[in-house]
Parts: sequence; C-alpha cells; structure tokens
Amino acid sequence: MARVKGPLMSMEASGAYGGTLVFAQRKGAAVVRQLVTPANPKSAGQETAKNIVRVGGNLQKWANATEMKASGQTAVDSVRLAAIAPSNQTWNSYLVQLISGKGALVYAAARAAYALLTAPQKTAWNDAAVALTPALPTTYQTAAGGVATTALTAGEAWFVYHWGLASVGLSSTPGAVPPTYA
Repeated sequence: MARVKGPLMSMEASGAYGGTLVFAQRKGAAVVRQLVTPANPKSAGQETAKNIVRVGGNLQKWANATEMKASGQTAVDSVRLAAIAPSNQTWNSYLVQLISGKGALVYAAARAAYALLTAPQKTAWNDAAVALTPALPTTYQTAAGGVATTALTAGEAWFVYHWGLASVGLSSTPGAVPPTYA
C-alpha cells in the first residue's frame, strides 16, 4: 500500500477516486491502494477463512480483556504475545496468524487433535474456557454457501488458542488436560 503526502494536491484525501484508487488513513498515515470490488462466492475455503477470523476475534477479545495469567507466568498472554510479535505486526494480528498458520494448517491440525479427545476431555476444556474471566463464548461458524453450521465450542476455541501459542513456545502443546489460568 502506497503512502502519500498531499494526495490530489490537497492536505488530505479519503474515499474512492476515478473508480480505481482509494485514499484513506491507516495508523495515522495517508495511504492509497487499488480499488477492489470483492466477489463473495461463499466458497468452502472463503467460509473457512471467515471462521478462523471469527475464532481469532473471540480469542483477541478475551486476551485483551482478561487479567488472568497462565499458571507459572508473570504476564498476561497479550503482553507475552506483544513481546514476541514481529515489529511490523500487532499482537492481535500475530495471534490470528498463530492460530491459523500458513494455508490454515495450524488451525486444521488443532481441530483434528481436538477431535481425537474423549467426550470427558472435551468437557474439561469447555468447562475451563467458560470459567475464564471473561468467559470464552461459542463461535458462530458457516459452511460453503454461507449457511450456518455447528458453532465452535468455547472449549475447542480454547484448545486452538493454546495450539497456536504452543507453536511459538508460549504454551505447551495442548492435550487431555486444559491449562490453568488464575
């Protein structure tokens, strides 16, 4: 995205221009980008991407709002993530990157590992997720065509969160027993 000074011979510009460019402010800087009219095919891949972002949004909200720390840690997860996030990336976008992985492989692996847990183990993860302050909610999910499908439980989202954190050493790889937060 190009940064501009004095776009269109003015001090500031915003909005579309000529049906090809869009001027805006991003993090305080004037930027210009190509105008893209999104196609919304609601394909399976697109819906999967939207589902990952929904899960990431719920996890970001929780991490941003909580003062709870993982057992043995001296800082909340948002601070720990901010400390290791690349300098050009915010901690919350880094979190979504961690839980999705390249080509959504991390997300798929976490969901596959969660599916292998027994019903009592899944219940333990769900109970741990709803006992957090604030509690993690279930996450609305869609399938190809944009139709609603089974929501992701709070426990599964919590499992995916720790799977992503484990990928950078901020948590141990999740298993049958959820981590303790206080």
